[in-house]
Amino acid sequence: MPSANVQFLNVGWGDAHLIQLPSGGLCLIDGGDGTFSENQDHPLSWMNRNRADRVEWMILTHIHEDHINGLLDVAKAKPVIKAILPYEPFVLPPVAWTHEQGDGFAERVYHLLASYLELIQVLTEQGTEIKWRSDYGSSEDSVIWTEDGITLTHLYPWQDDPLPAYEVLKDILSYSMESEREEVLENLTRFFAISNDDSSVYRLHSMEEANASVLFGGDQLEPGWERLAQRTDIRSRVWKVSHHGMEDGCNSRILSWIEPEHCIIPISLERSEAFLEHWKSLVFSTNTSFYVTGSYAKGEKLHIENGSLPIQLG
Repeated sequence: MPSANVQFLNVGWGDAHLIQLPSGGLCLIDGGDGTFSENQDHPLSWMNRNRADRVEWMILTHIHEDHINGLLDVAKAKPVIKAILPYEPFVLPPVAWTHEQGDGFAERVYHLLASYLELIQVLTEQGTEIKWRSDYGSSEDSVIWTEDGITLTHLYPWQDDPLPAYEVLKDILSYSMESEREEVLENLTRFFAISNDDSSVYRLHSMEEANASVLFGGDQLEPGWERLAQRTDIRSRVWKVSHHGMEDGCNSRILSWIEPEHCIIPISLERSEAFLEHWKSLVFSTNTSFYVTGSYAKGEKLHIENGSLPIQLG
């Protein structure tokens, strides 16, 4: 039976998930924060170790450093055939507005948005077919790819779902007067704070095995999960937990909608300590197994049986 292998990388505090299609092609969902170190992996390092010379599909769930930076590294080094990105290109206000104001956090967010524009530019220059997330805004237009009975589907956001971070971004881009500089800086901070609400959700499933499924939650939070669960059956055997397992993205209500057997939490071992009691309470009440990607150093691997969609951590 054809299979699609799913690899969850240990990229520290961040997401980077690889799906090897039945044909051997590679789909990369998010890329981590771009750190190359002995303590964590990087999708480009994984590709080099496994002699993967290109990415068939590159997907960014939302604009935060721990999701986008590694994708930019990959795009600069490897051909990317198709990409799905959350927002169409835009023109930022003058960078001097952040420099002169001395707002370090606003400057950080400004450069984050500039990195997103750079990713678009790098992909455009190499001839990547870029698709915008809005192209998959309904049940009729939700299939990303399907191969040998295995399908990756875009579940959230769809048309008419709220995108609060994007609304703030449009406000940022609408300012042009010097006198509006302070409002721009405030909205840069707001954009970062609510970007998780704009995060994409994807599901990988086998048409022949109803129980073989993987739900990729990005950093989506409880209100988005509730909205999604009201219109779609999101029960999945494996859930890539959203927002590093923090309570706003991983709690008993969300688990009741997904009913996973296995939860994969993308977080470093050190930073996971603050959330252990919360996870233990969820395990006790649901009998769901939890796995932390940071538990697996380079060379260490954990395999989870999942029919035609086998899982590997590390």
